[in-house]
Amino acid sequence: MSTSPGHRSKPAPIAPAGFPAGATVCTACALLCDDGVVRPAEGRFERLCERGAESFRRHHAAGAGRVAATIDGRPADVAAAIAAAATRLSAARRVLVTGLNDLTIEGVTKACDVAEALGAAIAPAVDDERHPGGSMIARCGEITAAWEELRDRADLVIFWGHDPADSHPRFVERFVAPPLPFPRRTIAVGRVPLRFPPSADHVHLPLDADDDDVDLARLLLASVLERPLGAAPERLRHAALALRSAIDAARCVGIVTGRPDPLGLSAWGVIGVVRALSRRLPAFEVPLDSGAHAPNAAGAKAVLTWRYGAAASTARAGDAGGSPAEAIDLVATGAVDAILALGRLPPHVDEAISNAIDPRGVIRIAPDAPAGAHDGVWVPCRELFDEAGTLLRSDGRTIELAGSADDSLPSAVVLLAALRERLVGPQSPKTEGGKA
Repeated sequence: MSTSPGHRSKPAPIAPAGFPAGATVCTACALLCDDGVVRPAEGRFERLCERGAESFRRHHAAGAGRVAATIDGRPADVAAAIAAAATRLSAARRVLVTGLNDLTIEGVTKACDVAEALGAAIAPAVDDERHPGGSMIARCGEITAAWEELRDRADLVIFWGHDPADSHPRFVERFVAPPLPFPRRTIAVGRVPLRFPPSADHVHLPLDADDDDVDLARLLLASVLERPLGAAPERLRHAALALRSAIDAARCVGIVTGRPDPLGLSAWGVIGVVRALSRRLPAFEVPLDSGAHAPNAAGAKAVLTWRYGAAASTARAGDAGGSPAEAIDLVATGAVDAILALGRLPPHVDEAISNAIDPRGVIRIAPDAPAGAHDGVWVPCRELFDEAGTLLRSDGRTIELAGSADDSLPSAVVLLAALRERLVGPQSPKTEGGKA
């Protein structure tokens, strides 16, 4: 492991497996576009949205002069920082391991090993498992499809109260705009129209309030099932009949969702509509529910669910009986006195940490530290797109990262392995990588 600051210029990342030289995976959001070409020396950031281009610009501008690590704001080498992190985490009574969404699947597995060594709680920094909608979906089932299925088959795409430009900037460009052998129609249901309509054959059905889509789903379901619509505002009846007319003319229907839905009522309504439609023609939902700070949210949840039976555990990692919880709640309620933060965190989680935890108890393994975070331990690691490993896209597709030729910064996987070794000693080959 290198312990000296990296002053070398950073080469462009190696192309992901199966792609031509120059292509790389963008990890600025959960879309995980794998067709971008990044040549910073030439100022070229092709096939990237502005969010993606900015993440690469920031990365290539940050290399010169960055120290290897800090302990309470003072420069330190990596070995000393890992030793300090192990000492502080071991001395704490209630440790939370969080972040995770900004790691590879291999990194999340190593994080689980560290959490078990500490007897720590472990939870992603972005997690909606506490919402009743999660259990609703588990009870009734959900018909979803890969994004390529939407691109290649759906001649009617309905954006249900969500504009993908908010969470997945290139989604419309990559998975809705490409032409089919027959016409594709798109409809946006919600208070505001899409910012990037995919074609001229696009309709916006405006709603007065976010919760109107719940009533609209009820009306649409009644129409599909040939039942009376009952009492309803005329504007919603008109929208339901317009959707029914478009569905009757379609060969395959995809419904894109993603707006915040704390109670799960909108999700429940869409699921009912899709289930009813699927008896008549190919129909499915495409949920877009991961934010900009959660490129591998699906991978983190998959590893934790496989390992512990839930996407977050508030009990000792590895023990049965942990109940799902959000990392933000554990921090804000004073349930932890030290935290191991892995990767970049959403701003509201960083703010909660700064307000609720002694700064000396905050250990970060991340490409950079938030402004003003001076106390505690920070060990810089590679950017996610520079790692070698596996990501899981939210529609179930795996994305392989080829890694970078630049070795001026260690990977999160290497740093987590070194931290665990400090805590409990070398890991035997039999248990290397844990259960996941």
